[in-house]
Amino acid sequence: MQVLLTALVLVVLGAGSAGAQAEQVVTLETRPGQSIRVLVQRPSGRALGSVVLIAGGHGNLEIAADGSLGWGAGNQLVRTRSLYTVAGFVAAVPDIAPEFKRPGGADEGYRSTSGHARDLGGVIAYLRPEAPPVWLIGTSRGAMSVANAAARLSGSERPDGIVITSGLLMSHRGDSQSAQTTVRGLNRIAVPTLLVGHELDQCRFSPVSDAVAFRTLLTGAPRVDVKTLSGGISEGPPCEARAYHGFNGIDQEVVDLVTAWLKTNTPSR
Repeated sequence: MQVLLTALVLVVLGAGSAGAQAEQVVTLETRPGQSIRVLVQRPSGRALGSVVLIAGGHGNLEIAADGSLGWGAGNQLVRTRSLYTVAGFVAAVPDIAPEFKRPGGADEGYRSTSGHARDLGGVIAYLRPEAPPVWLIGTSRGAMSVANAAARLSGSERPDGIVITSGLLMSHRGDSQSAQTTVRGLNRIAVPTLLVGHELDQCRFSPVSDAVAFRTLLTGAPRVDVKTLSGGISEGPPCEARAYHGFNGIDQEVVDLVTAWLKTNTPSR
């Protein structure tokens, strides 16, 4: 699939963090009839690679032409995008395609579709010539998007590795013994994988113990690491971004952990 850069809106959203350029809004035609907006911020120096940051919840960020967000600004990955840039990575935050958007949310189940995977593949293909390797990172429900894309994509669109934080990895039907994976084709994921959780995550959909069960399903991945963090402060509903689920209060620690792992697992060029 050829990815076309259909619009590059040079919107300055402030001077950017120290060590980072101003953020831009890029519009990519990822497949016929569908385009998505992506917030892109680049480090001031040579990039170590690229990260595509996938928000949780319904994922409909409603990125405007001026780069403002209609929803999701507080999501853990969205709010820490500049920290990834300061660490040396091009950080890209994609919206979802118009076909998945609904007032106040998005279509149920879109994260497991081939179209959504192709959209993320388009972002990866756009970033790869500039700043390889390219990693997919998803939090909460974004875990489904990341796993689905890694299982479906190939060639230049396939991520070089994936990271899942506080992932909704398993579907629980009353008790942990009946838990089943939320994504099909996990045996087709063939890239290094990092699973990060918080030991006090009280969201019933993402207990930290799920990472161990999920790891056993990634039979094709060359490496699967599980890391558990502690600390921070929990505020508000347990499945929201300001709870332990969203690593509230330890954003820098999360980014340091993830970027150190990315550097360790960077493929040789």
